[in-house]
Amino acid sequence: MDSEAIGAVRELFAEIDAAVPRDRESQAEHARRLFGLLEREGGIVEAVDEPAFHRTRLAELGTWMDDPWDGATYGVDASTTRPLEYNNGLVVDAAHAKTGVTGGSADRTLERSGRVVGVAYLDDGDSTLHEKTLEGEYVTADLVRFPEATEEPRNISKSVAAVAQRLSESRQAVESLDALDGALFLDGSVLPLGIVYWVLLDHAGGRSPAGSWNLPAEIVGNYIEVIDRQYEREQPVLGVVKTSSMSQVLDALREKIEQHDVRGDNGRLLDVPWVRDHQFMAEVLRFDDLDYLTYTSWFVSAGQEINGQRYELLEPLADRLEHGSPSDYRRAFCFVRLPKTGDLLRVEAPYLMVQDSEMRERVQLKALKEIAQQQGVPRAIERADKLARISRENRRKIRDLIERTEATYDHNWDGRWRDLDDDTDL
Repeated sequence: MDSEAIGAVRELFAEIDAAVPRDRESQAEHARRLFGLLEREGGIVEAVDEPAFHRTRLAELGTWMDDPWDGATYGVDASTTRPLEYNNGLVVDAAHAKTGVTGGSADRTLERSGRVVGVAYLDDGDSTLHEKTLEGEYVTADLVRFPEATEEPRNISKSVAAVAQRLSESRQAVESLDALDGALFLDGSVLPLGIVYWVLLDHAGGRSPAGSWNLPAEIVGNYIEVIDRQYEREQPVLGVVKTSSMSQVLDALREKIEQHDVRGDNGRLLDVPWVRDHQFMAEVLRFDDLDYLTYTSWFVSAGQEINGQRYELLEPLADRLEHGSPSDYRRAFCFVRLPKTGDLLRVEAPYLMVQDSEMRERVQLKALKEIAQQQGVPRAIERADKLARISRENRRKIRDLIERTEATYDHNWDGRWRDLDDDTDL
């Protein structure tokens, strides 16, 4: 931009800035007033305890002392090539999943194993593509064909990527179970929300890839198995979501305000100006002191509405749940704000694991300790990400491995990859 254009933008933003109704402090106060309303009935988000936010010194958290699970800590992450599109209509994504192990006495033998999943979509009757599994010394590779005519064409690329990522991650997690003896962290939601939505949509009579394909239910079943096995050993499974476009809390908050007719001094229903939950919770937890980690109490998601009817997320797979009903497997979550960057993390756990108040405190303390030590995502996730990462150079090499058709370069995907879960507001 030249100097005149920058000057024009400066003037436009000055107009916007002058029109913003609250300064930073009053904005945080407004957010905290609304936060307290989350204890009321209404919407699909419920408070587990009275809504509260807390501050704890990083120095008190950033040590291994009083760690509820002080042995090894594990993380599973899957990296993908991002969807690769070709001129004959072929769409491919490959994902690589690894398990990271951290802790002073950690046995890192588990880090040798990995899972590779390649998912291909090609709507061509002459194709001879079949599913296949290749067993290596440490790496198992699966080839999966995404079925035709089960998804809207515009969604194919994201859907192929979601299956590759979540299938590799879930199979790697299941294969790692026998070696786990501590807390397990997943990079992202504790359930594969986009895949869960397919299964739930099919259950509700809608159209989704799960209608004629068993793989989505298998993927969700893998996460259920991980939850059940860890629960039996009194070891938590936690998901850590770094960024999200979800507005689930805000939607519930608006319903609570309307249902209980909560009005401000101006006589109007209280404003909820935020677009994403992360924006709102970042204001609730905003403090300027860099020595403290700020975090909320726990909430739980009460299900998903489809065509006006509410369902529990795992309702279609109720017969696979070994330790309760679908309501026991709901996503419980709290929010943590990092003091230096202001970034927000959503920490998730199955409600099954945080129903008991003592266990709830232990699970949150474990998450807070891991986050405080890194001032970011837990080290086990960071290590798994490093082990699984597919570099840009490797992505280019993998893209060029398909020689029978020319690759299509999609500028909209490059550098703008987001997990499918963030686009499915469950």
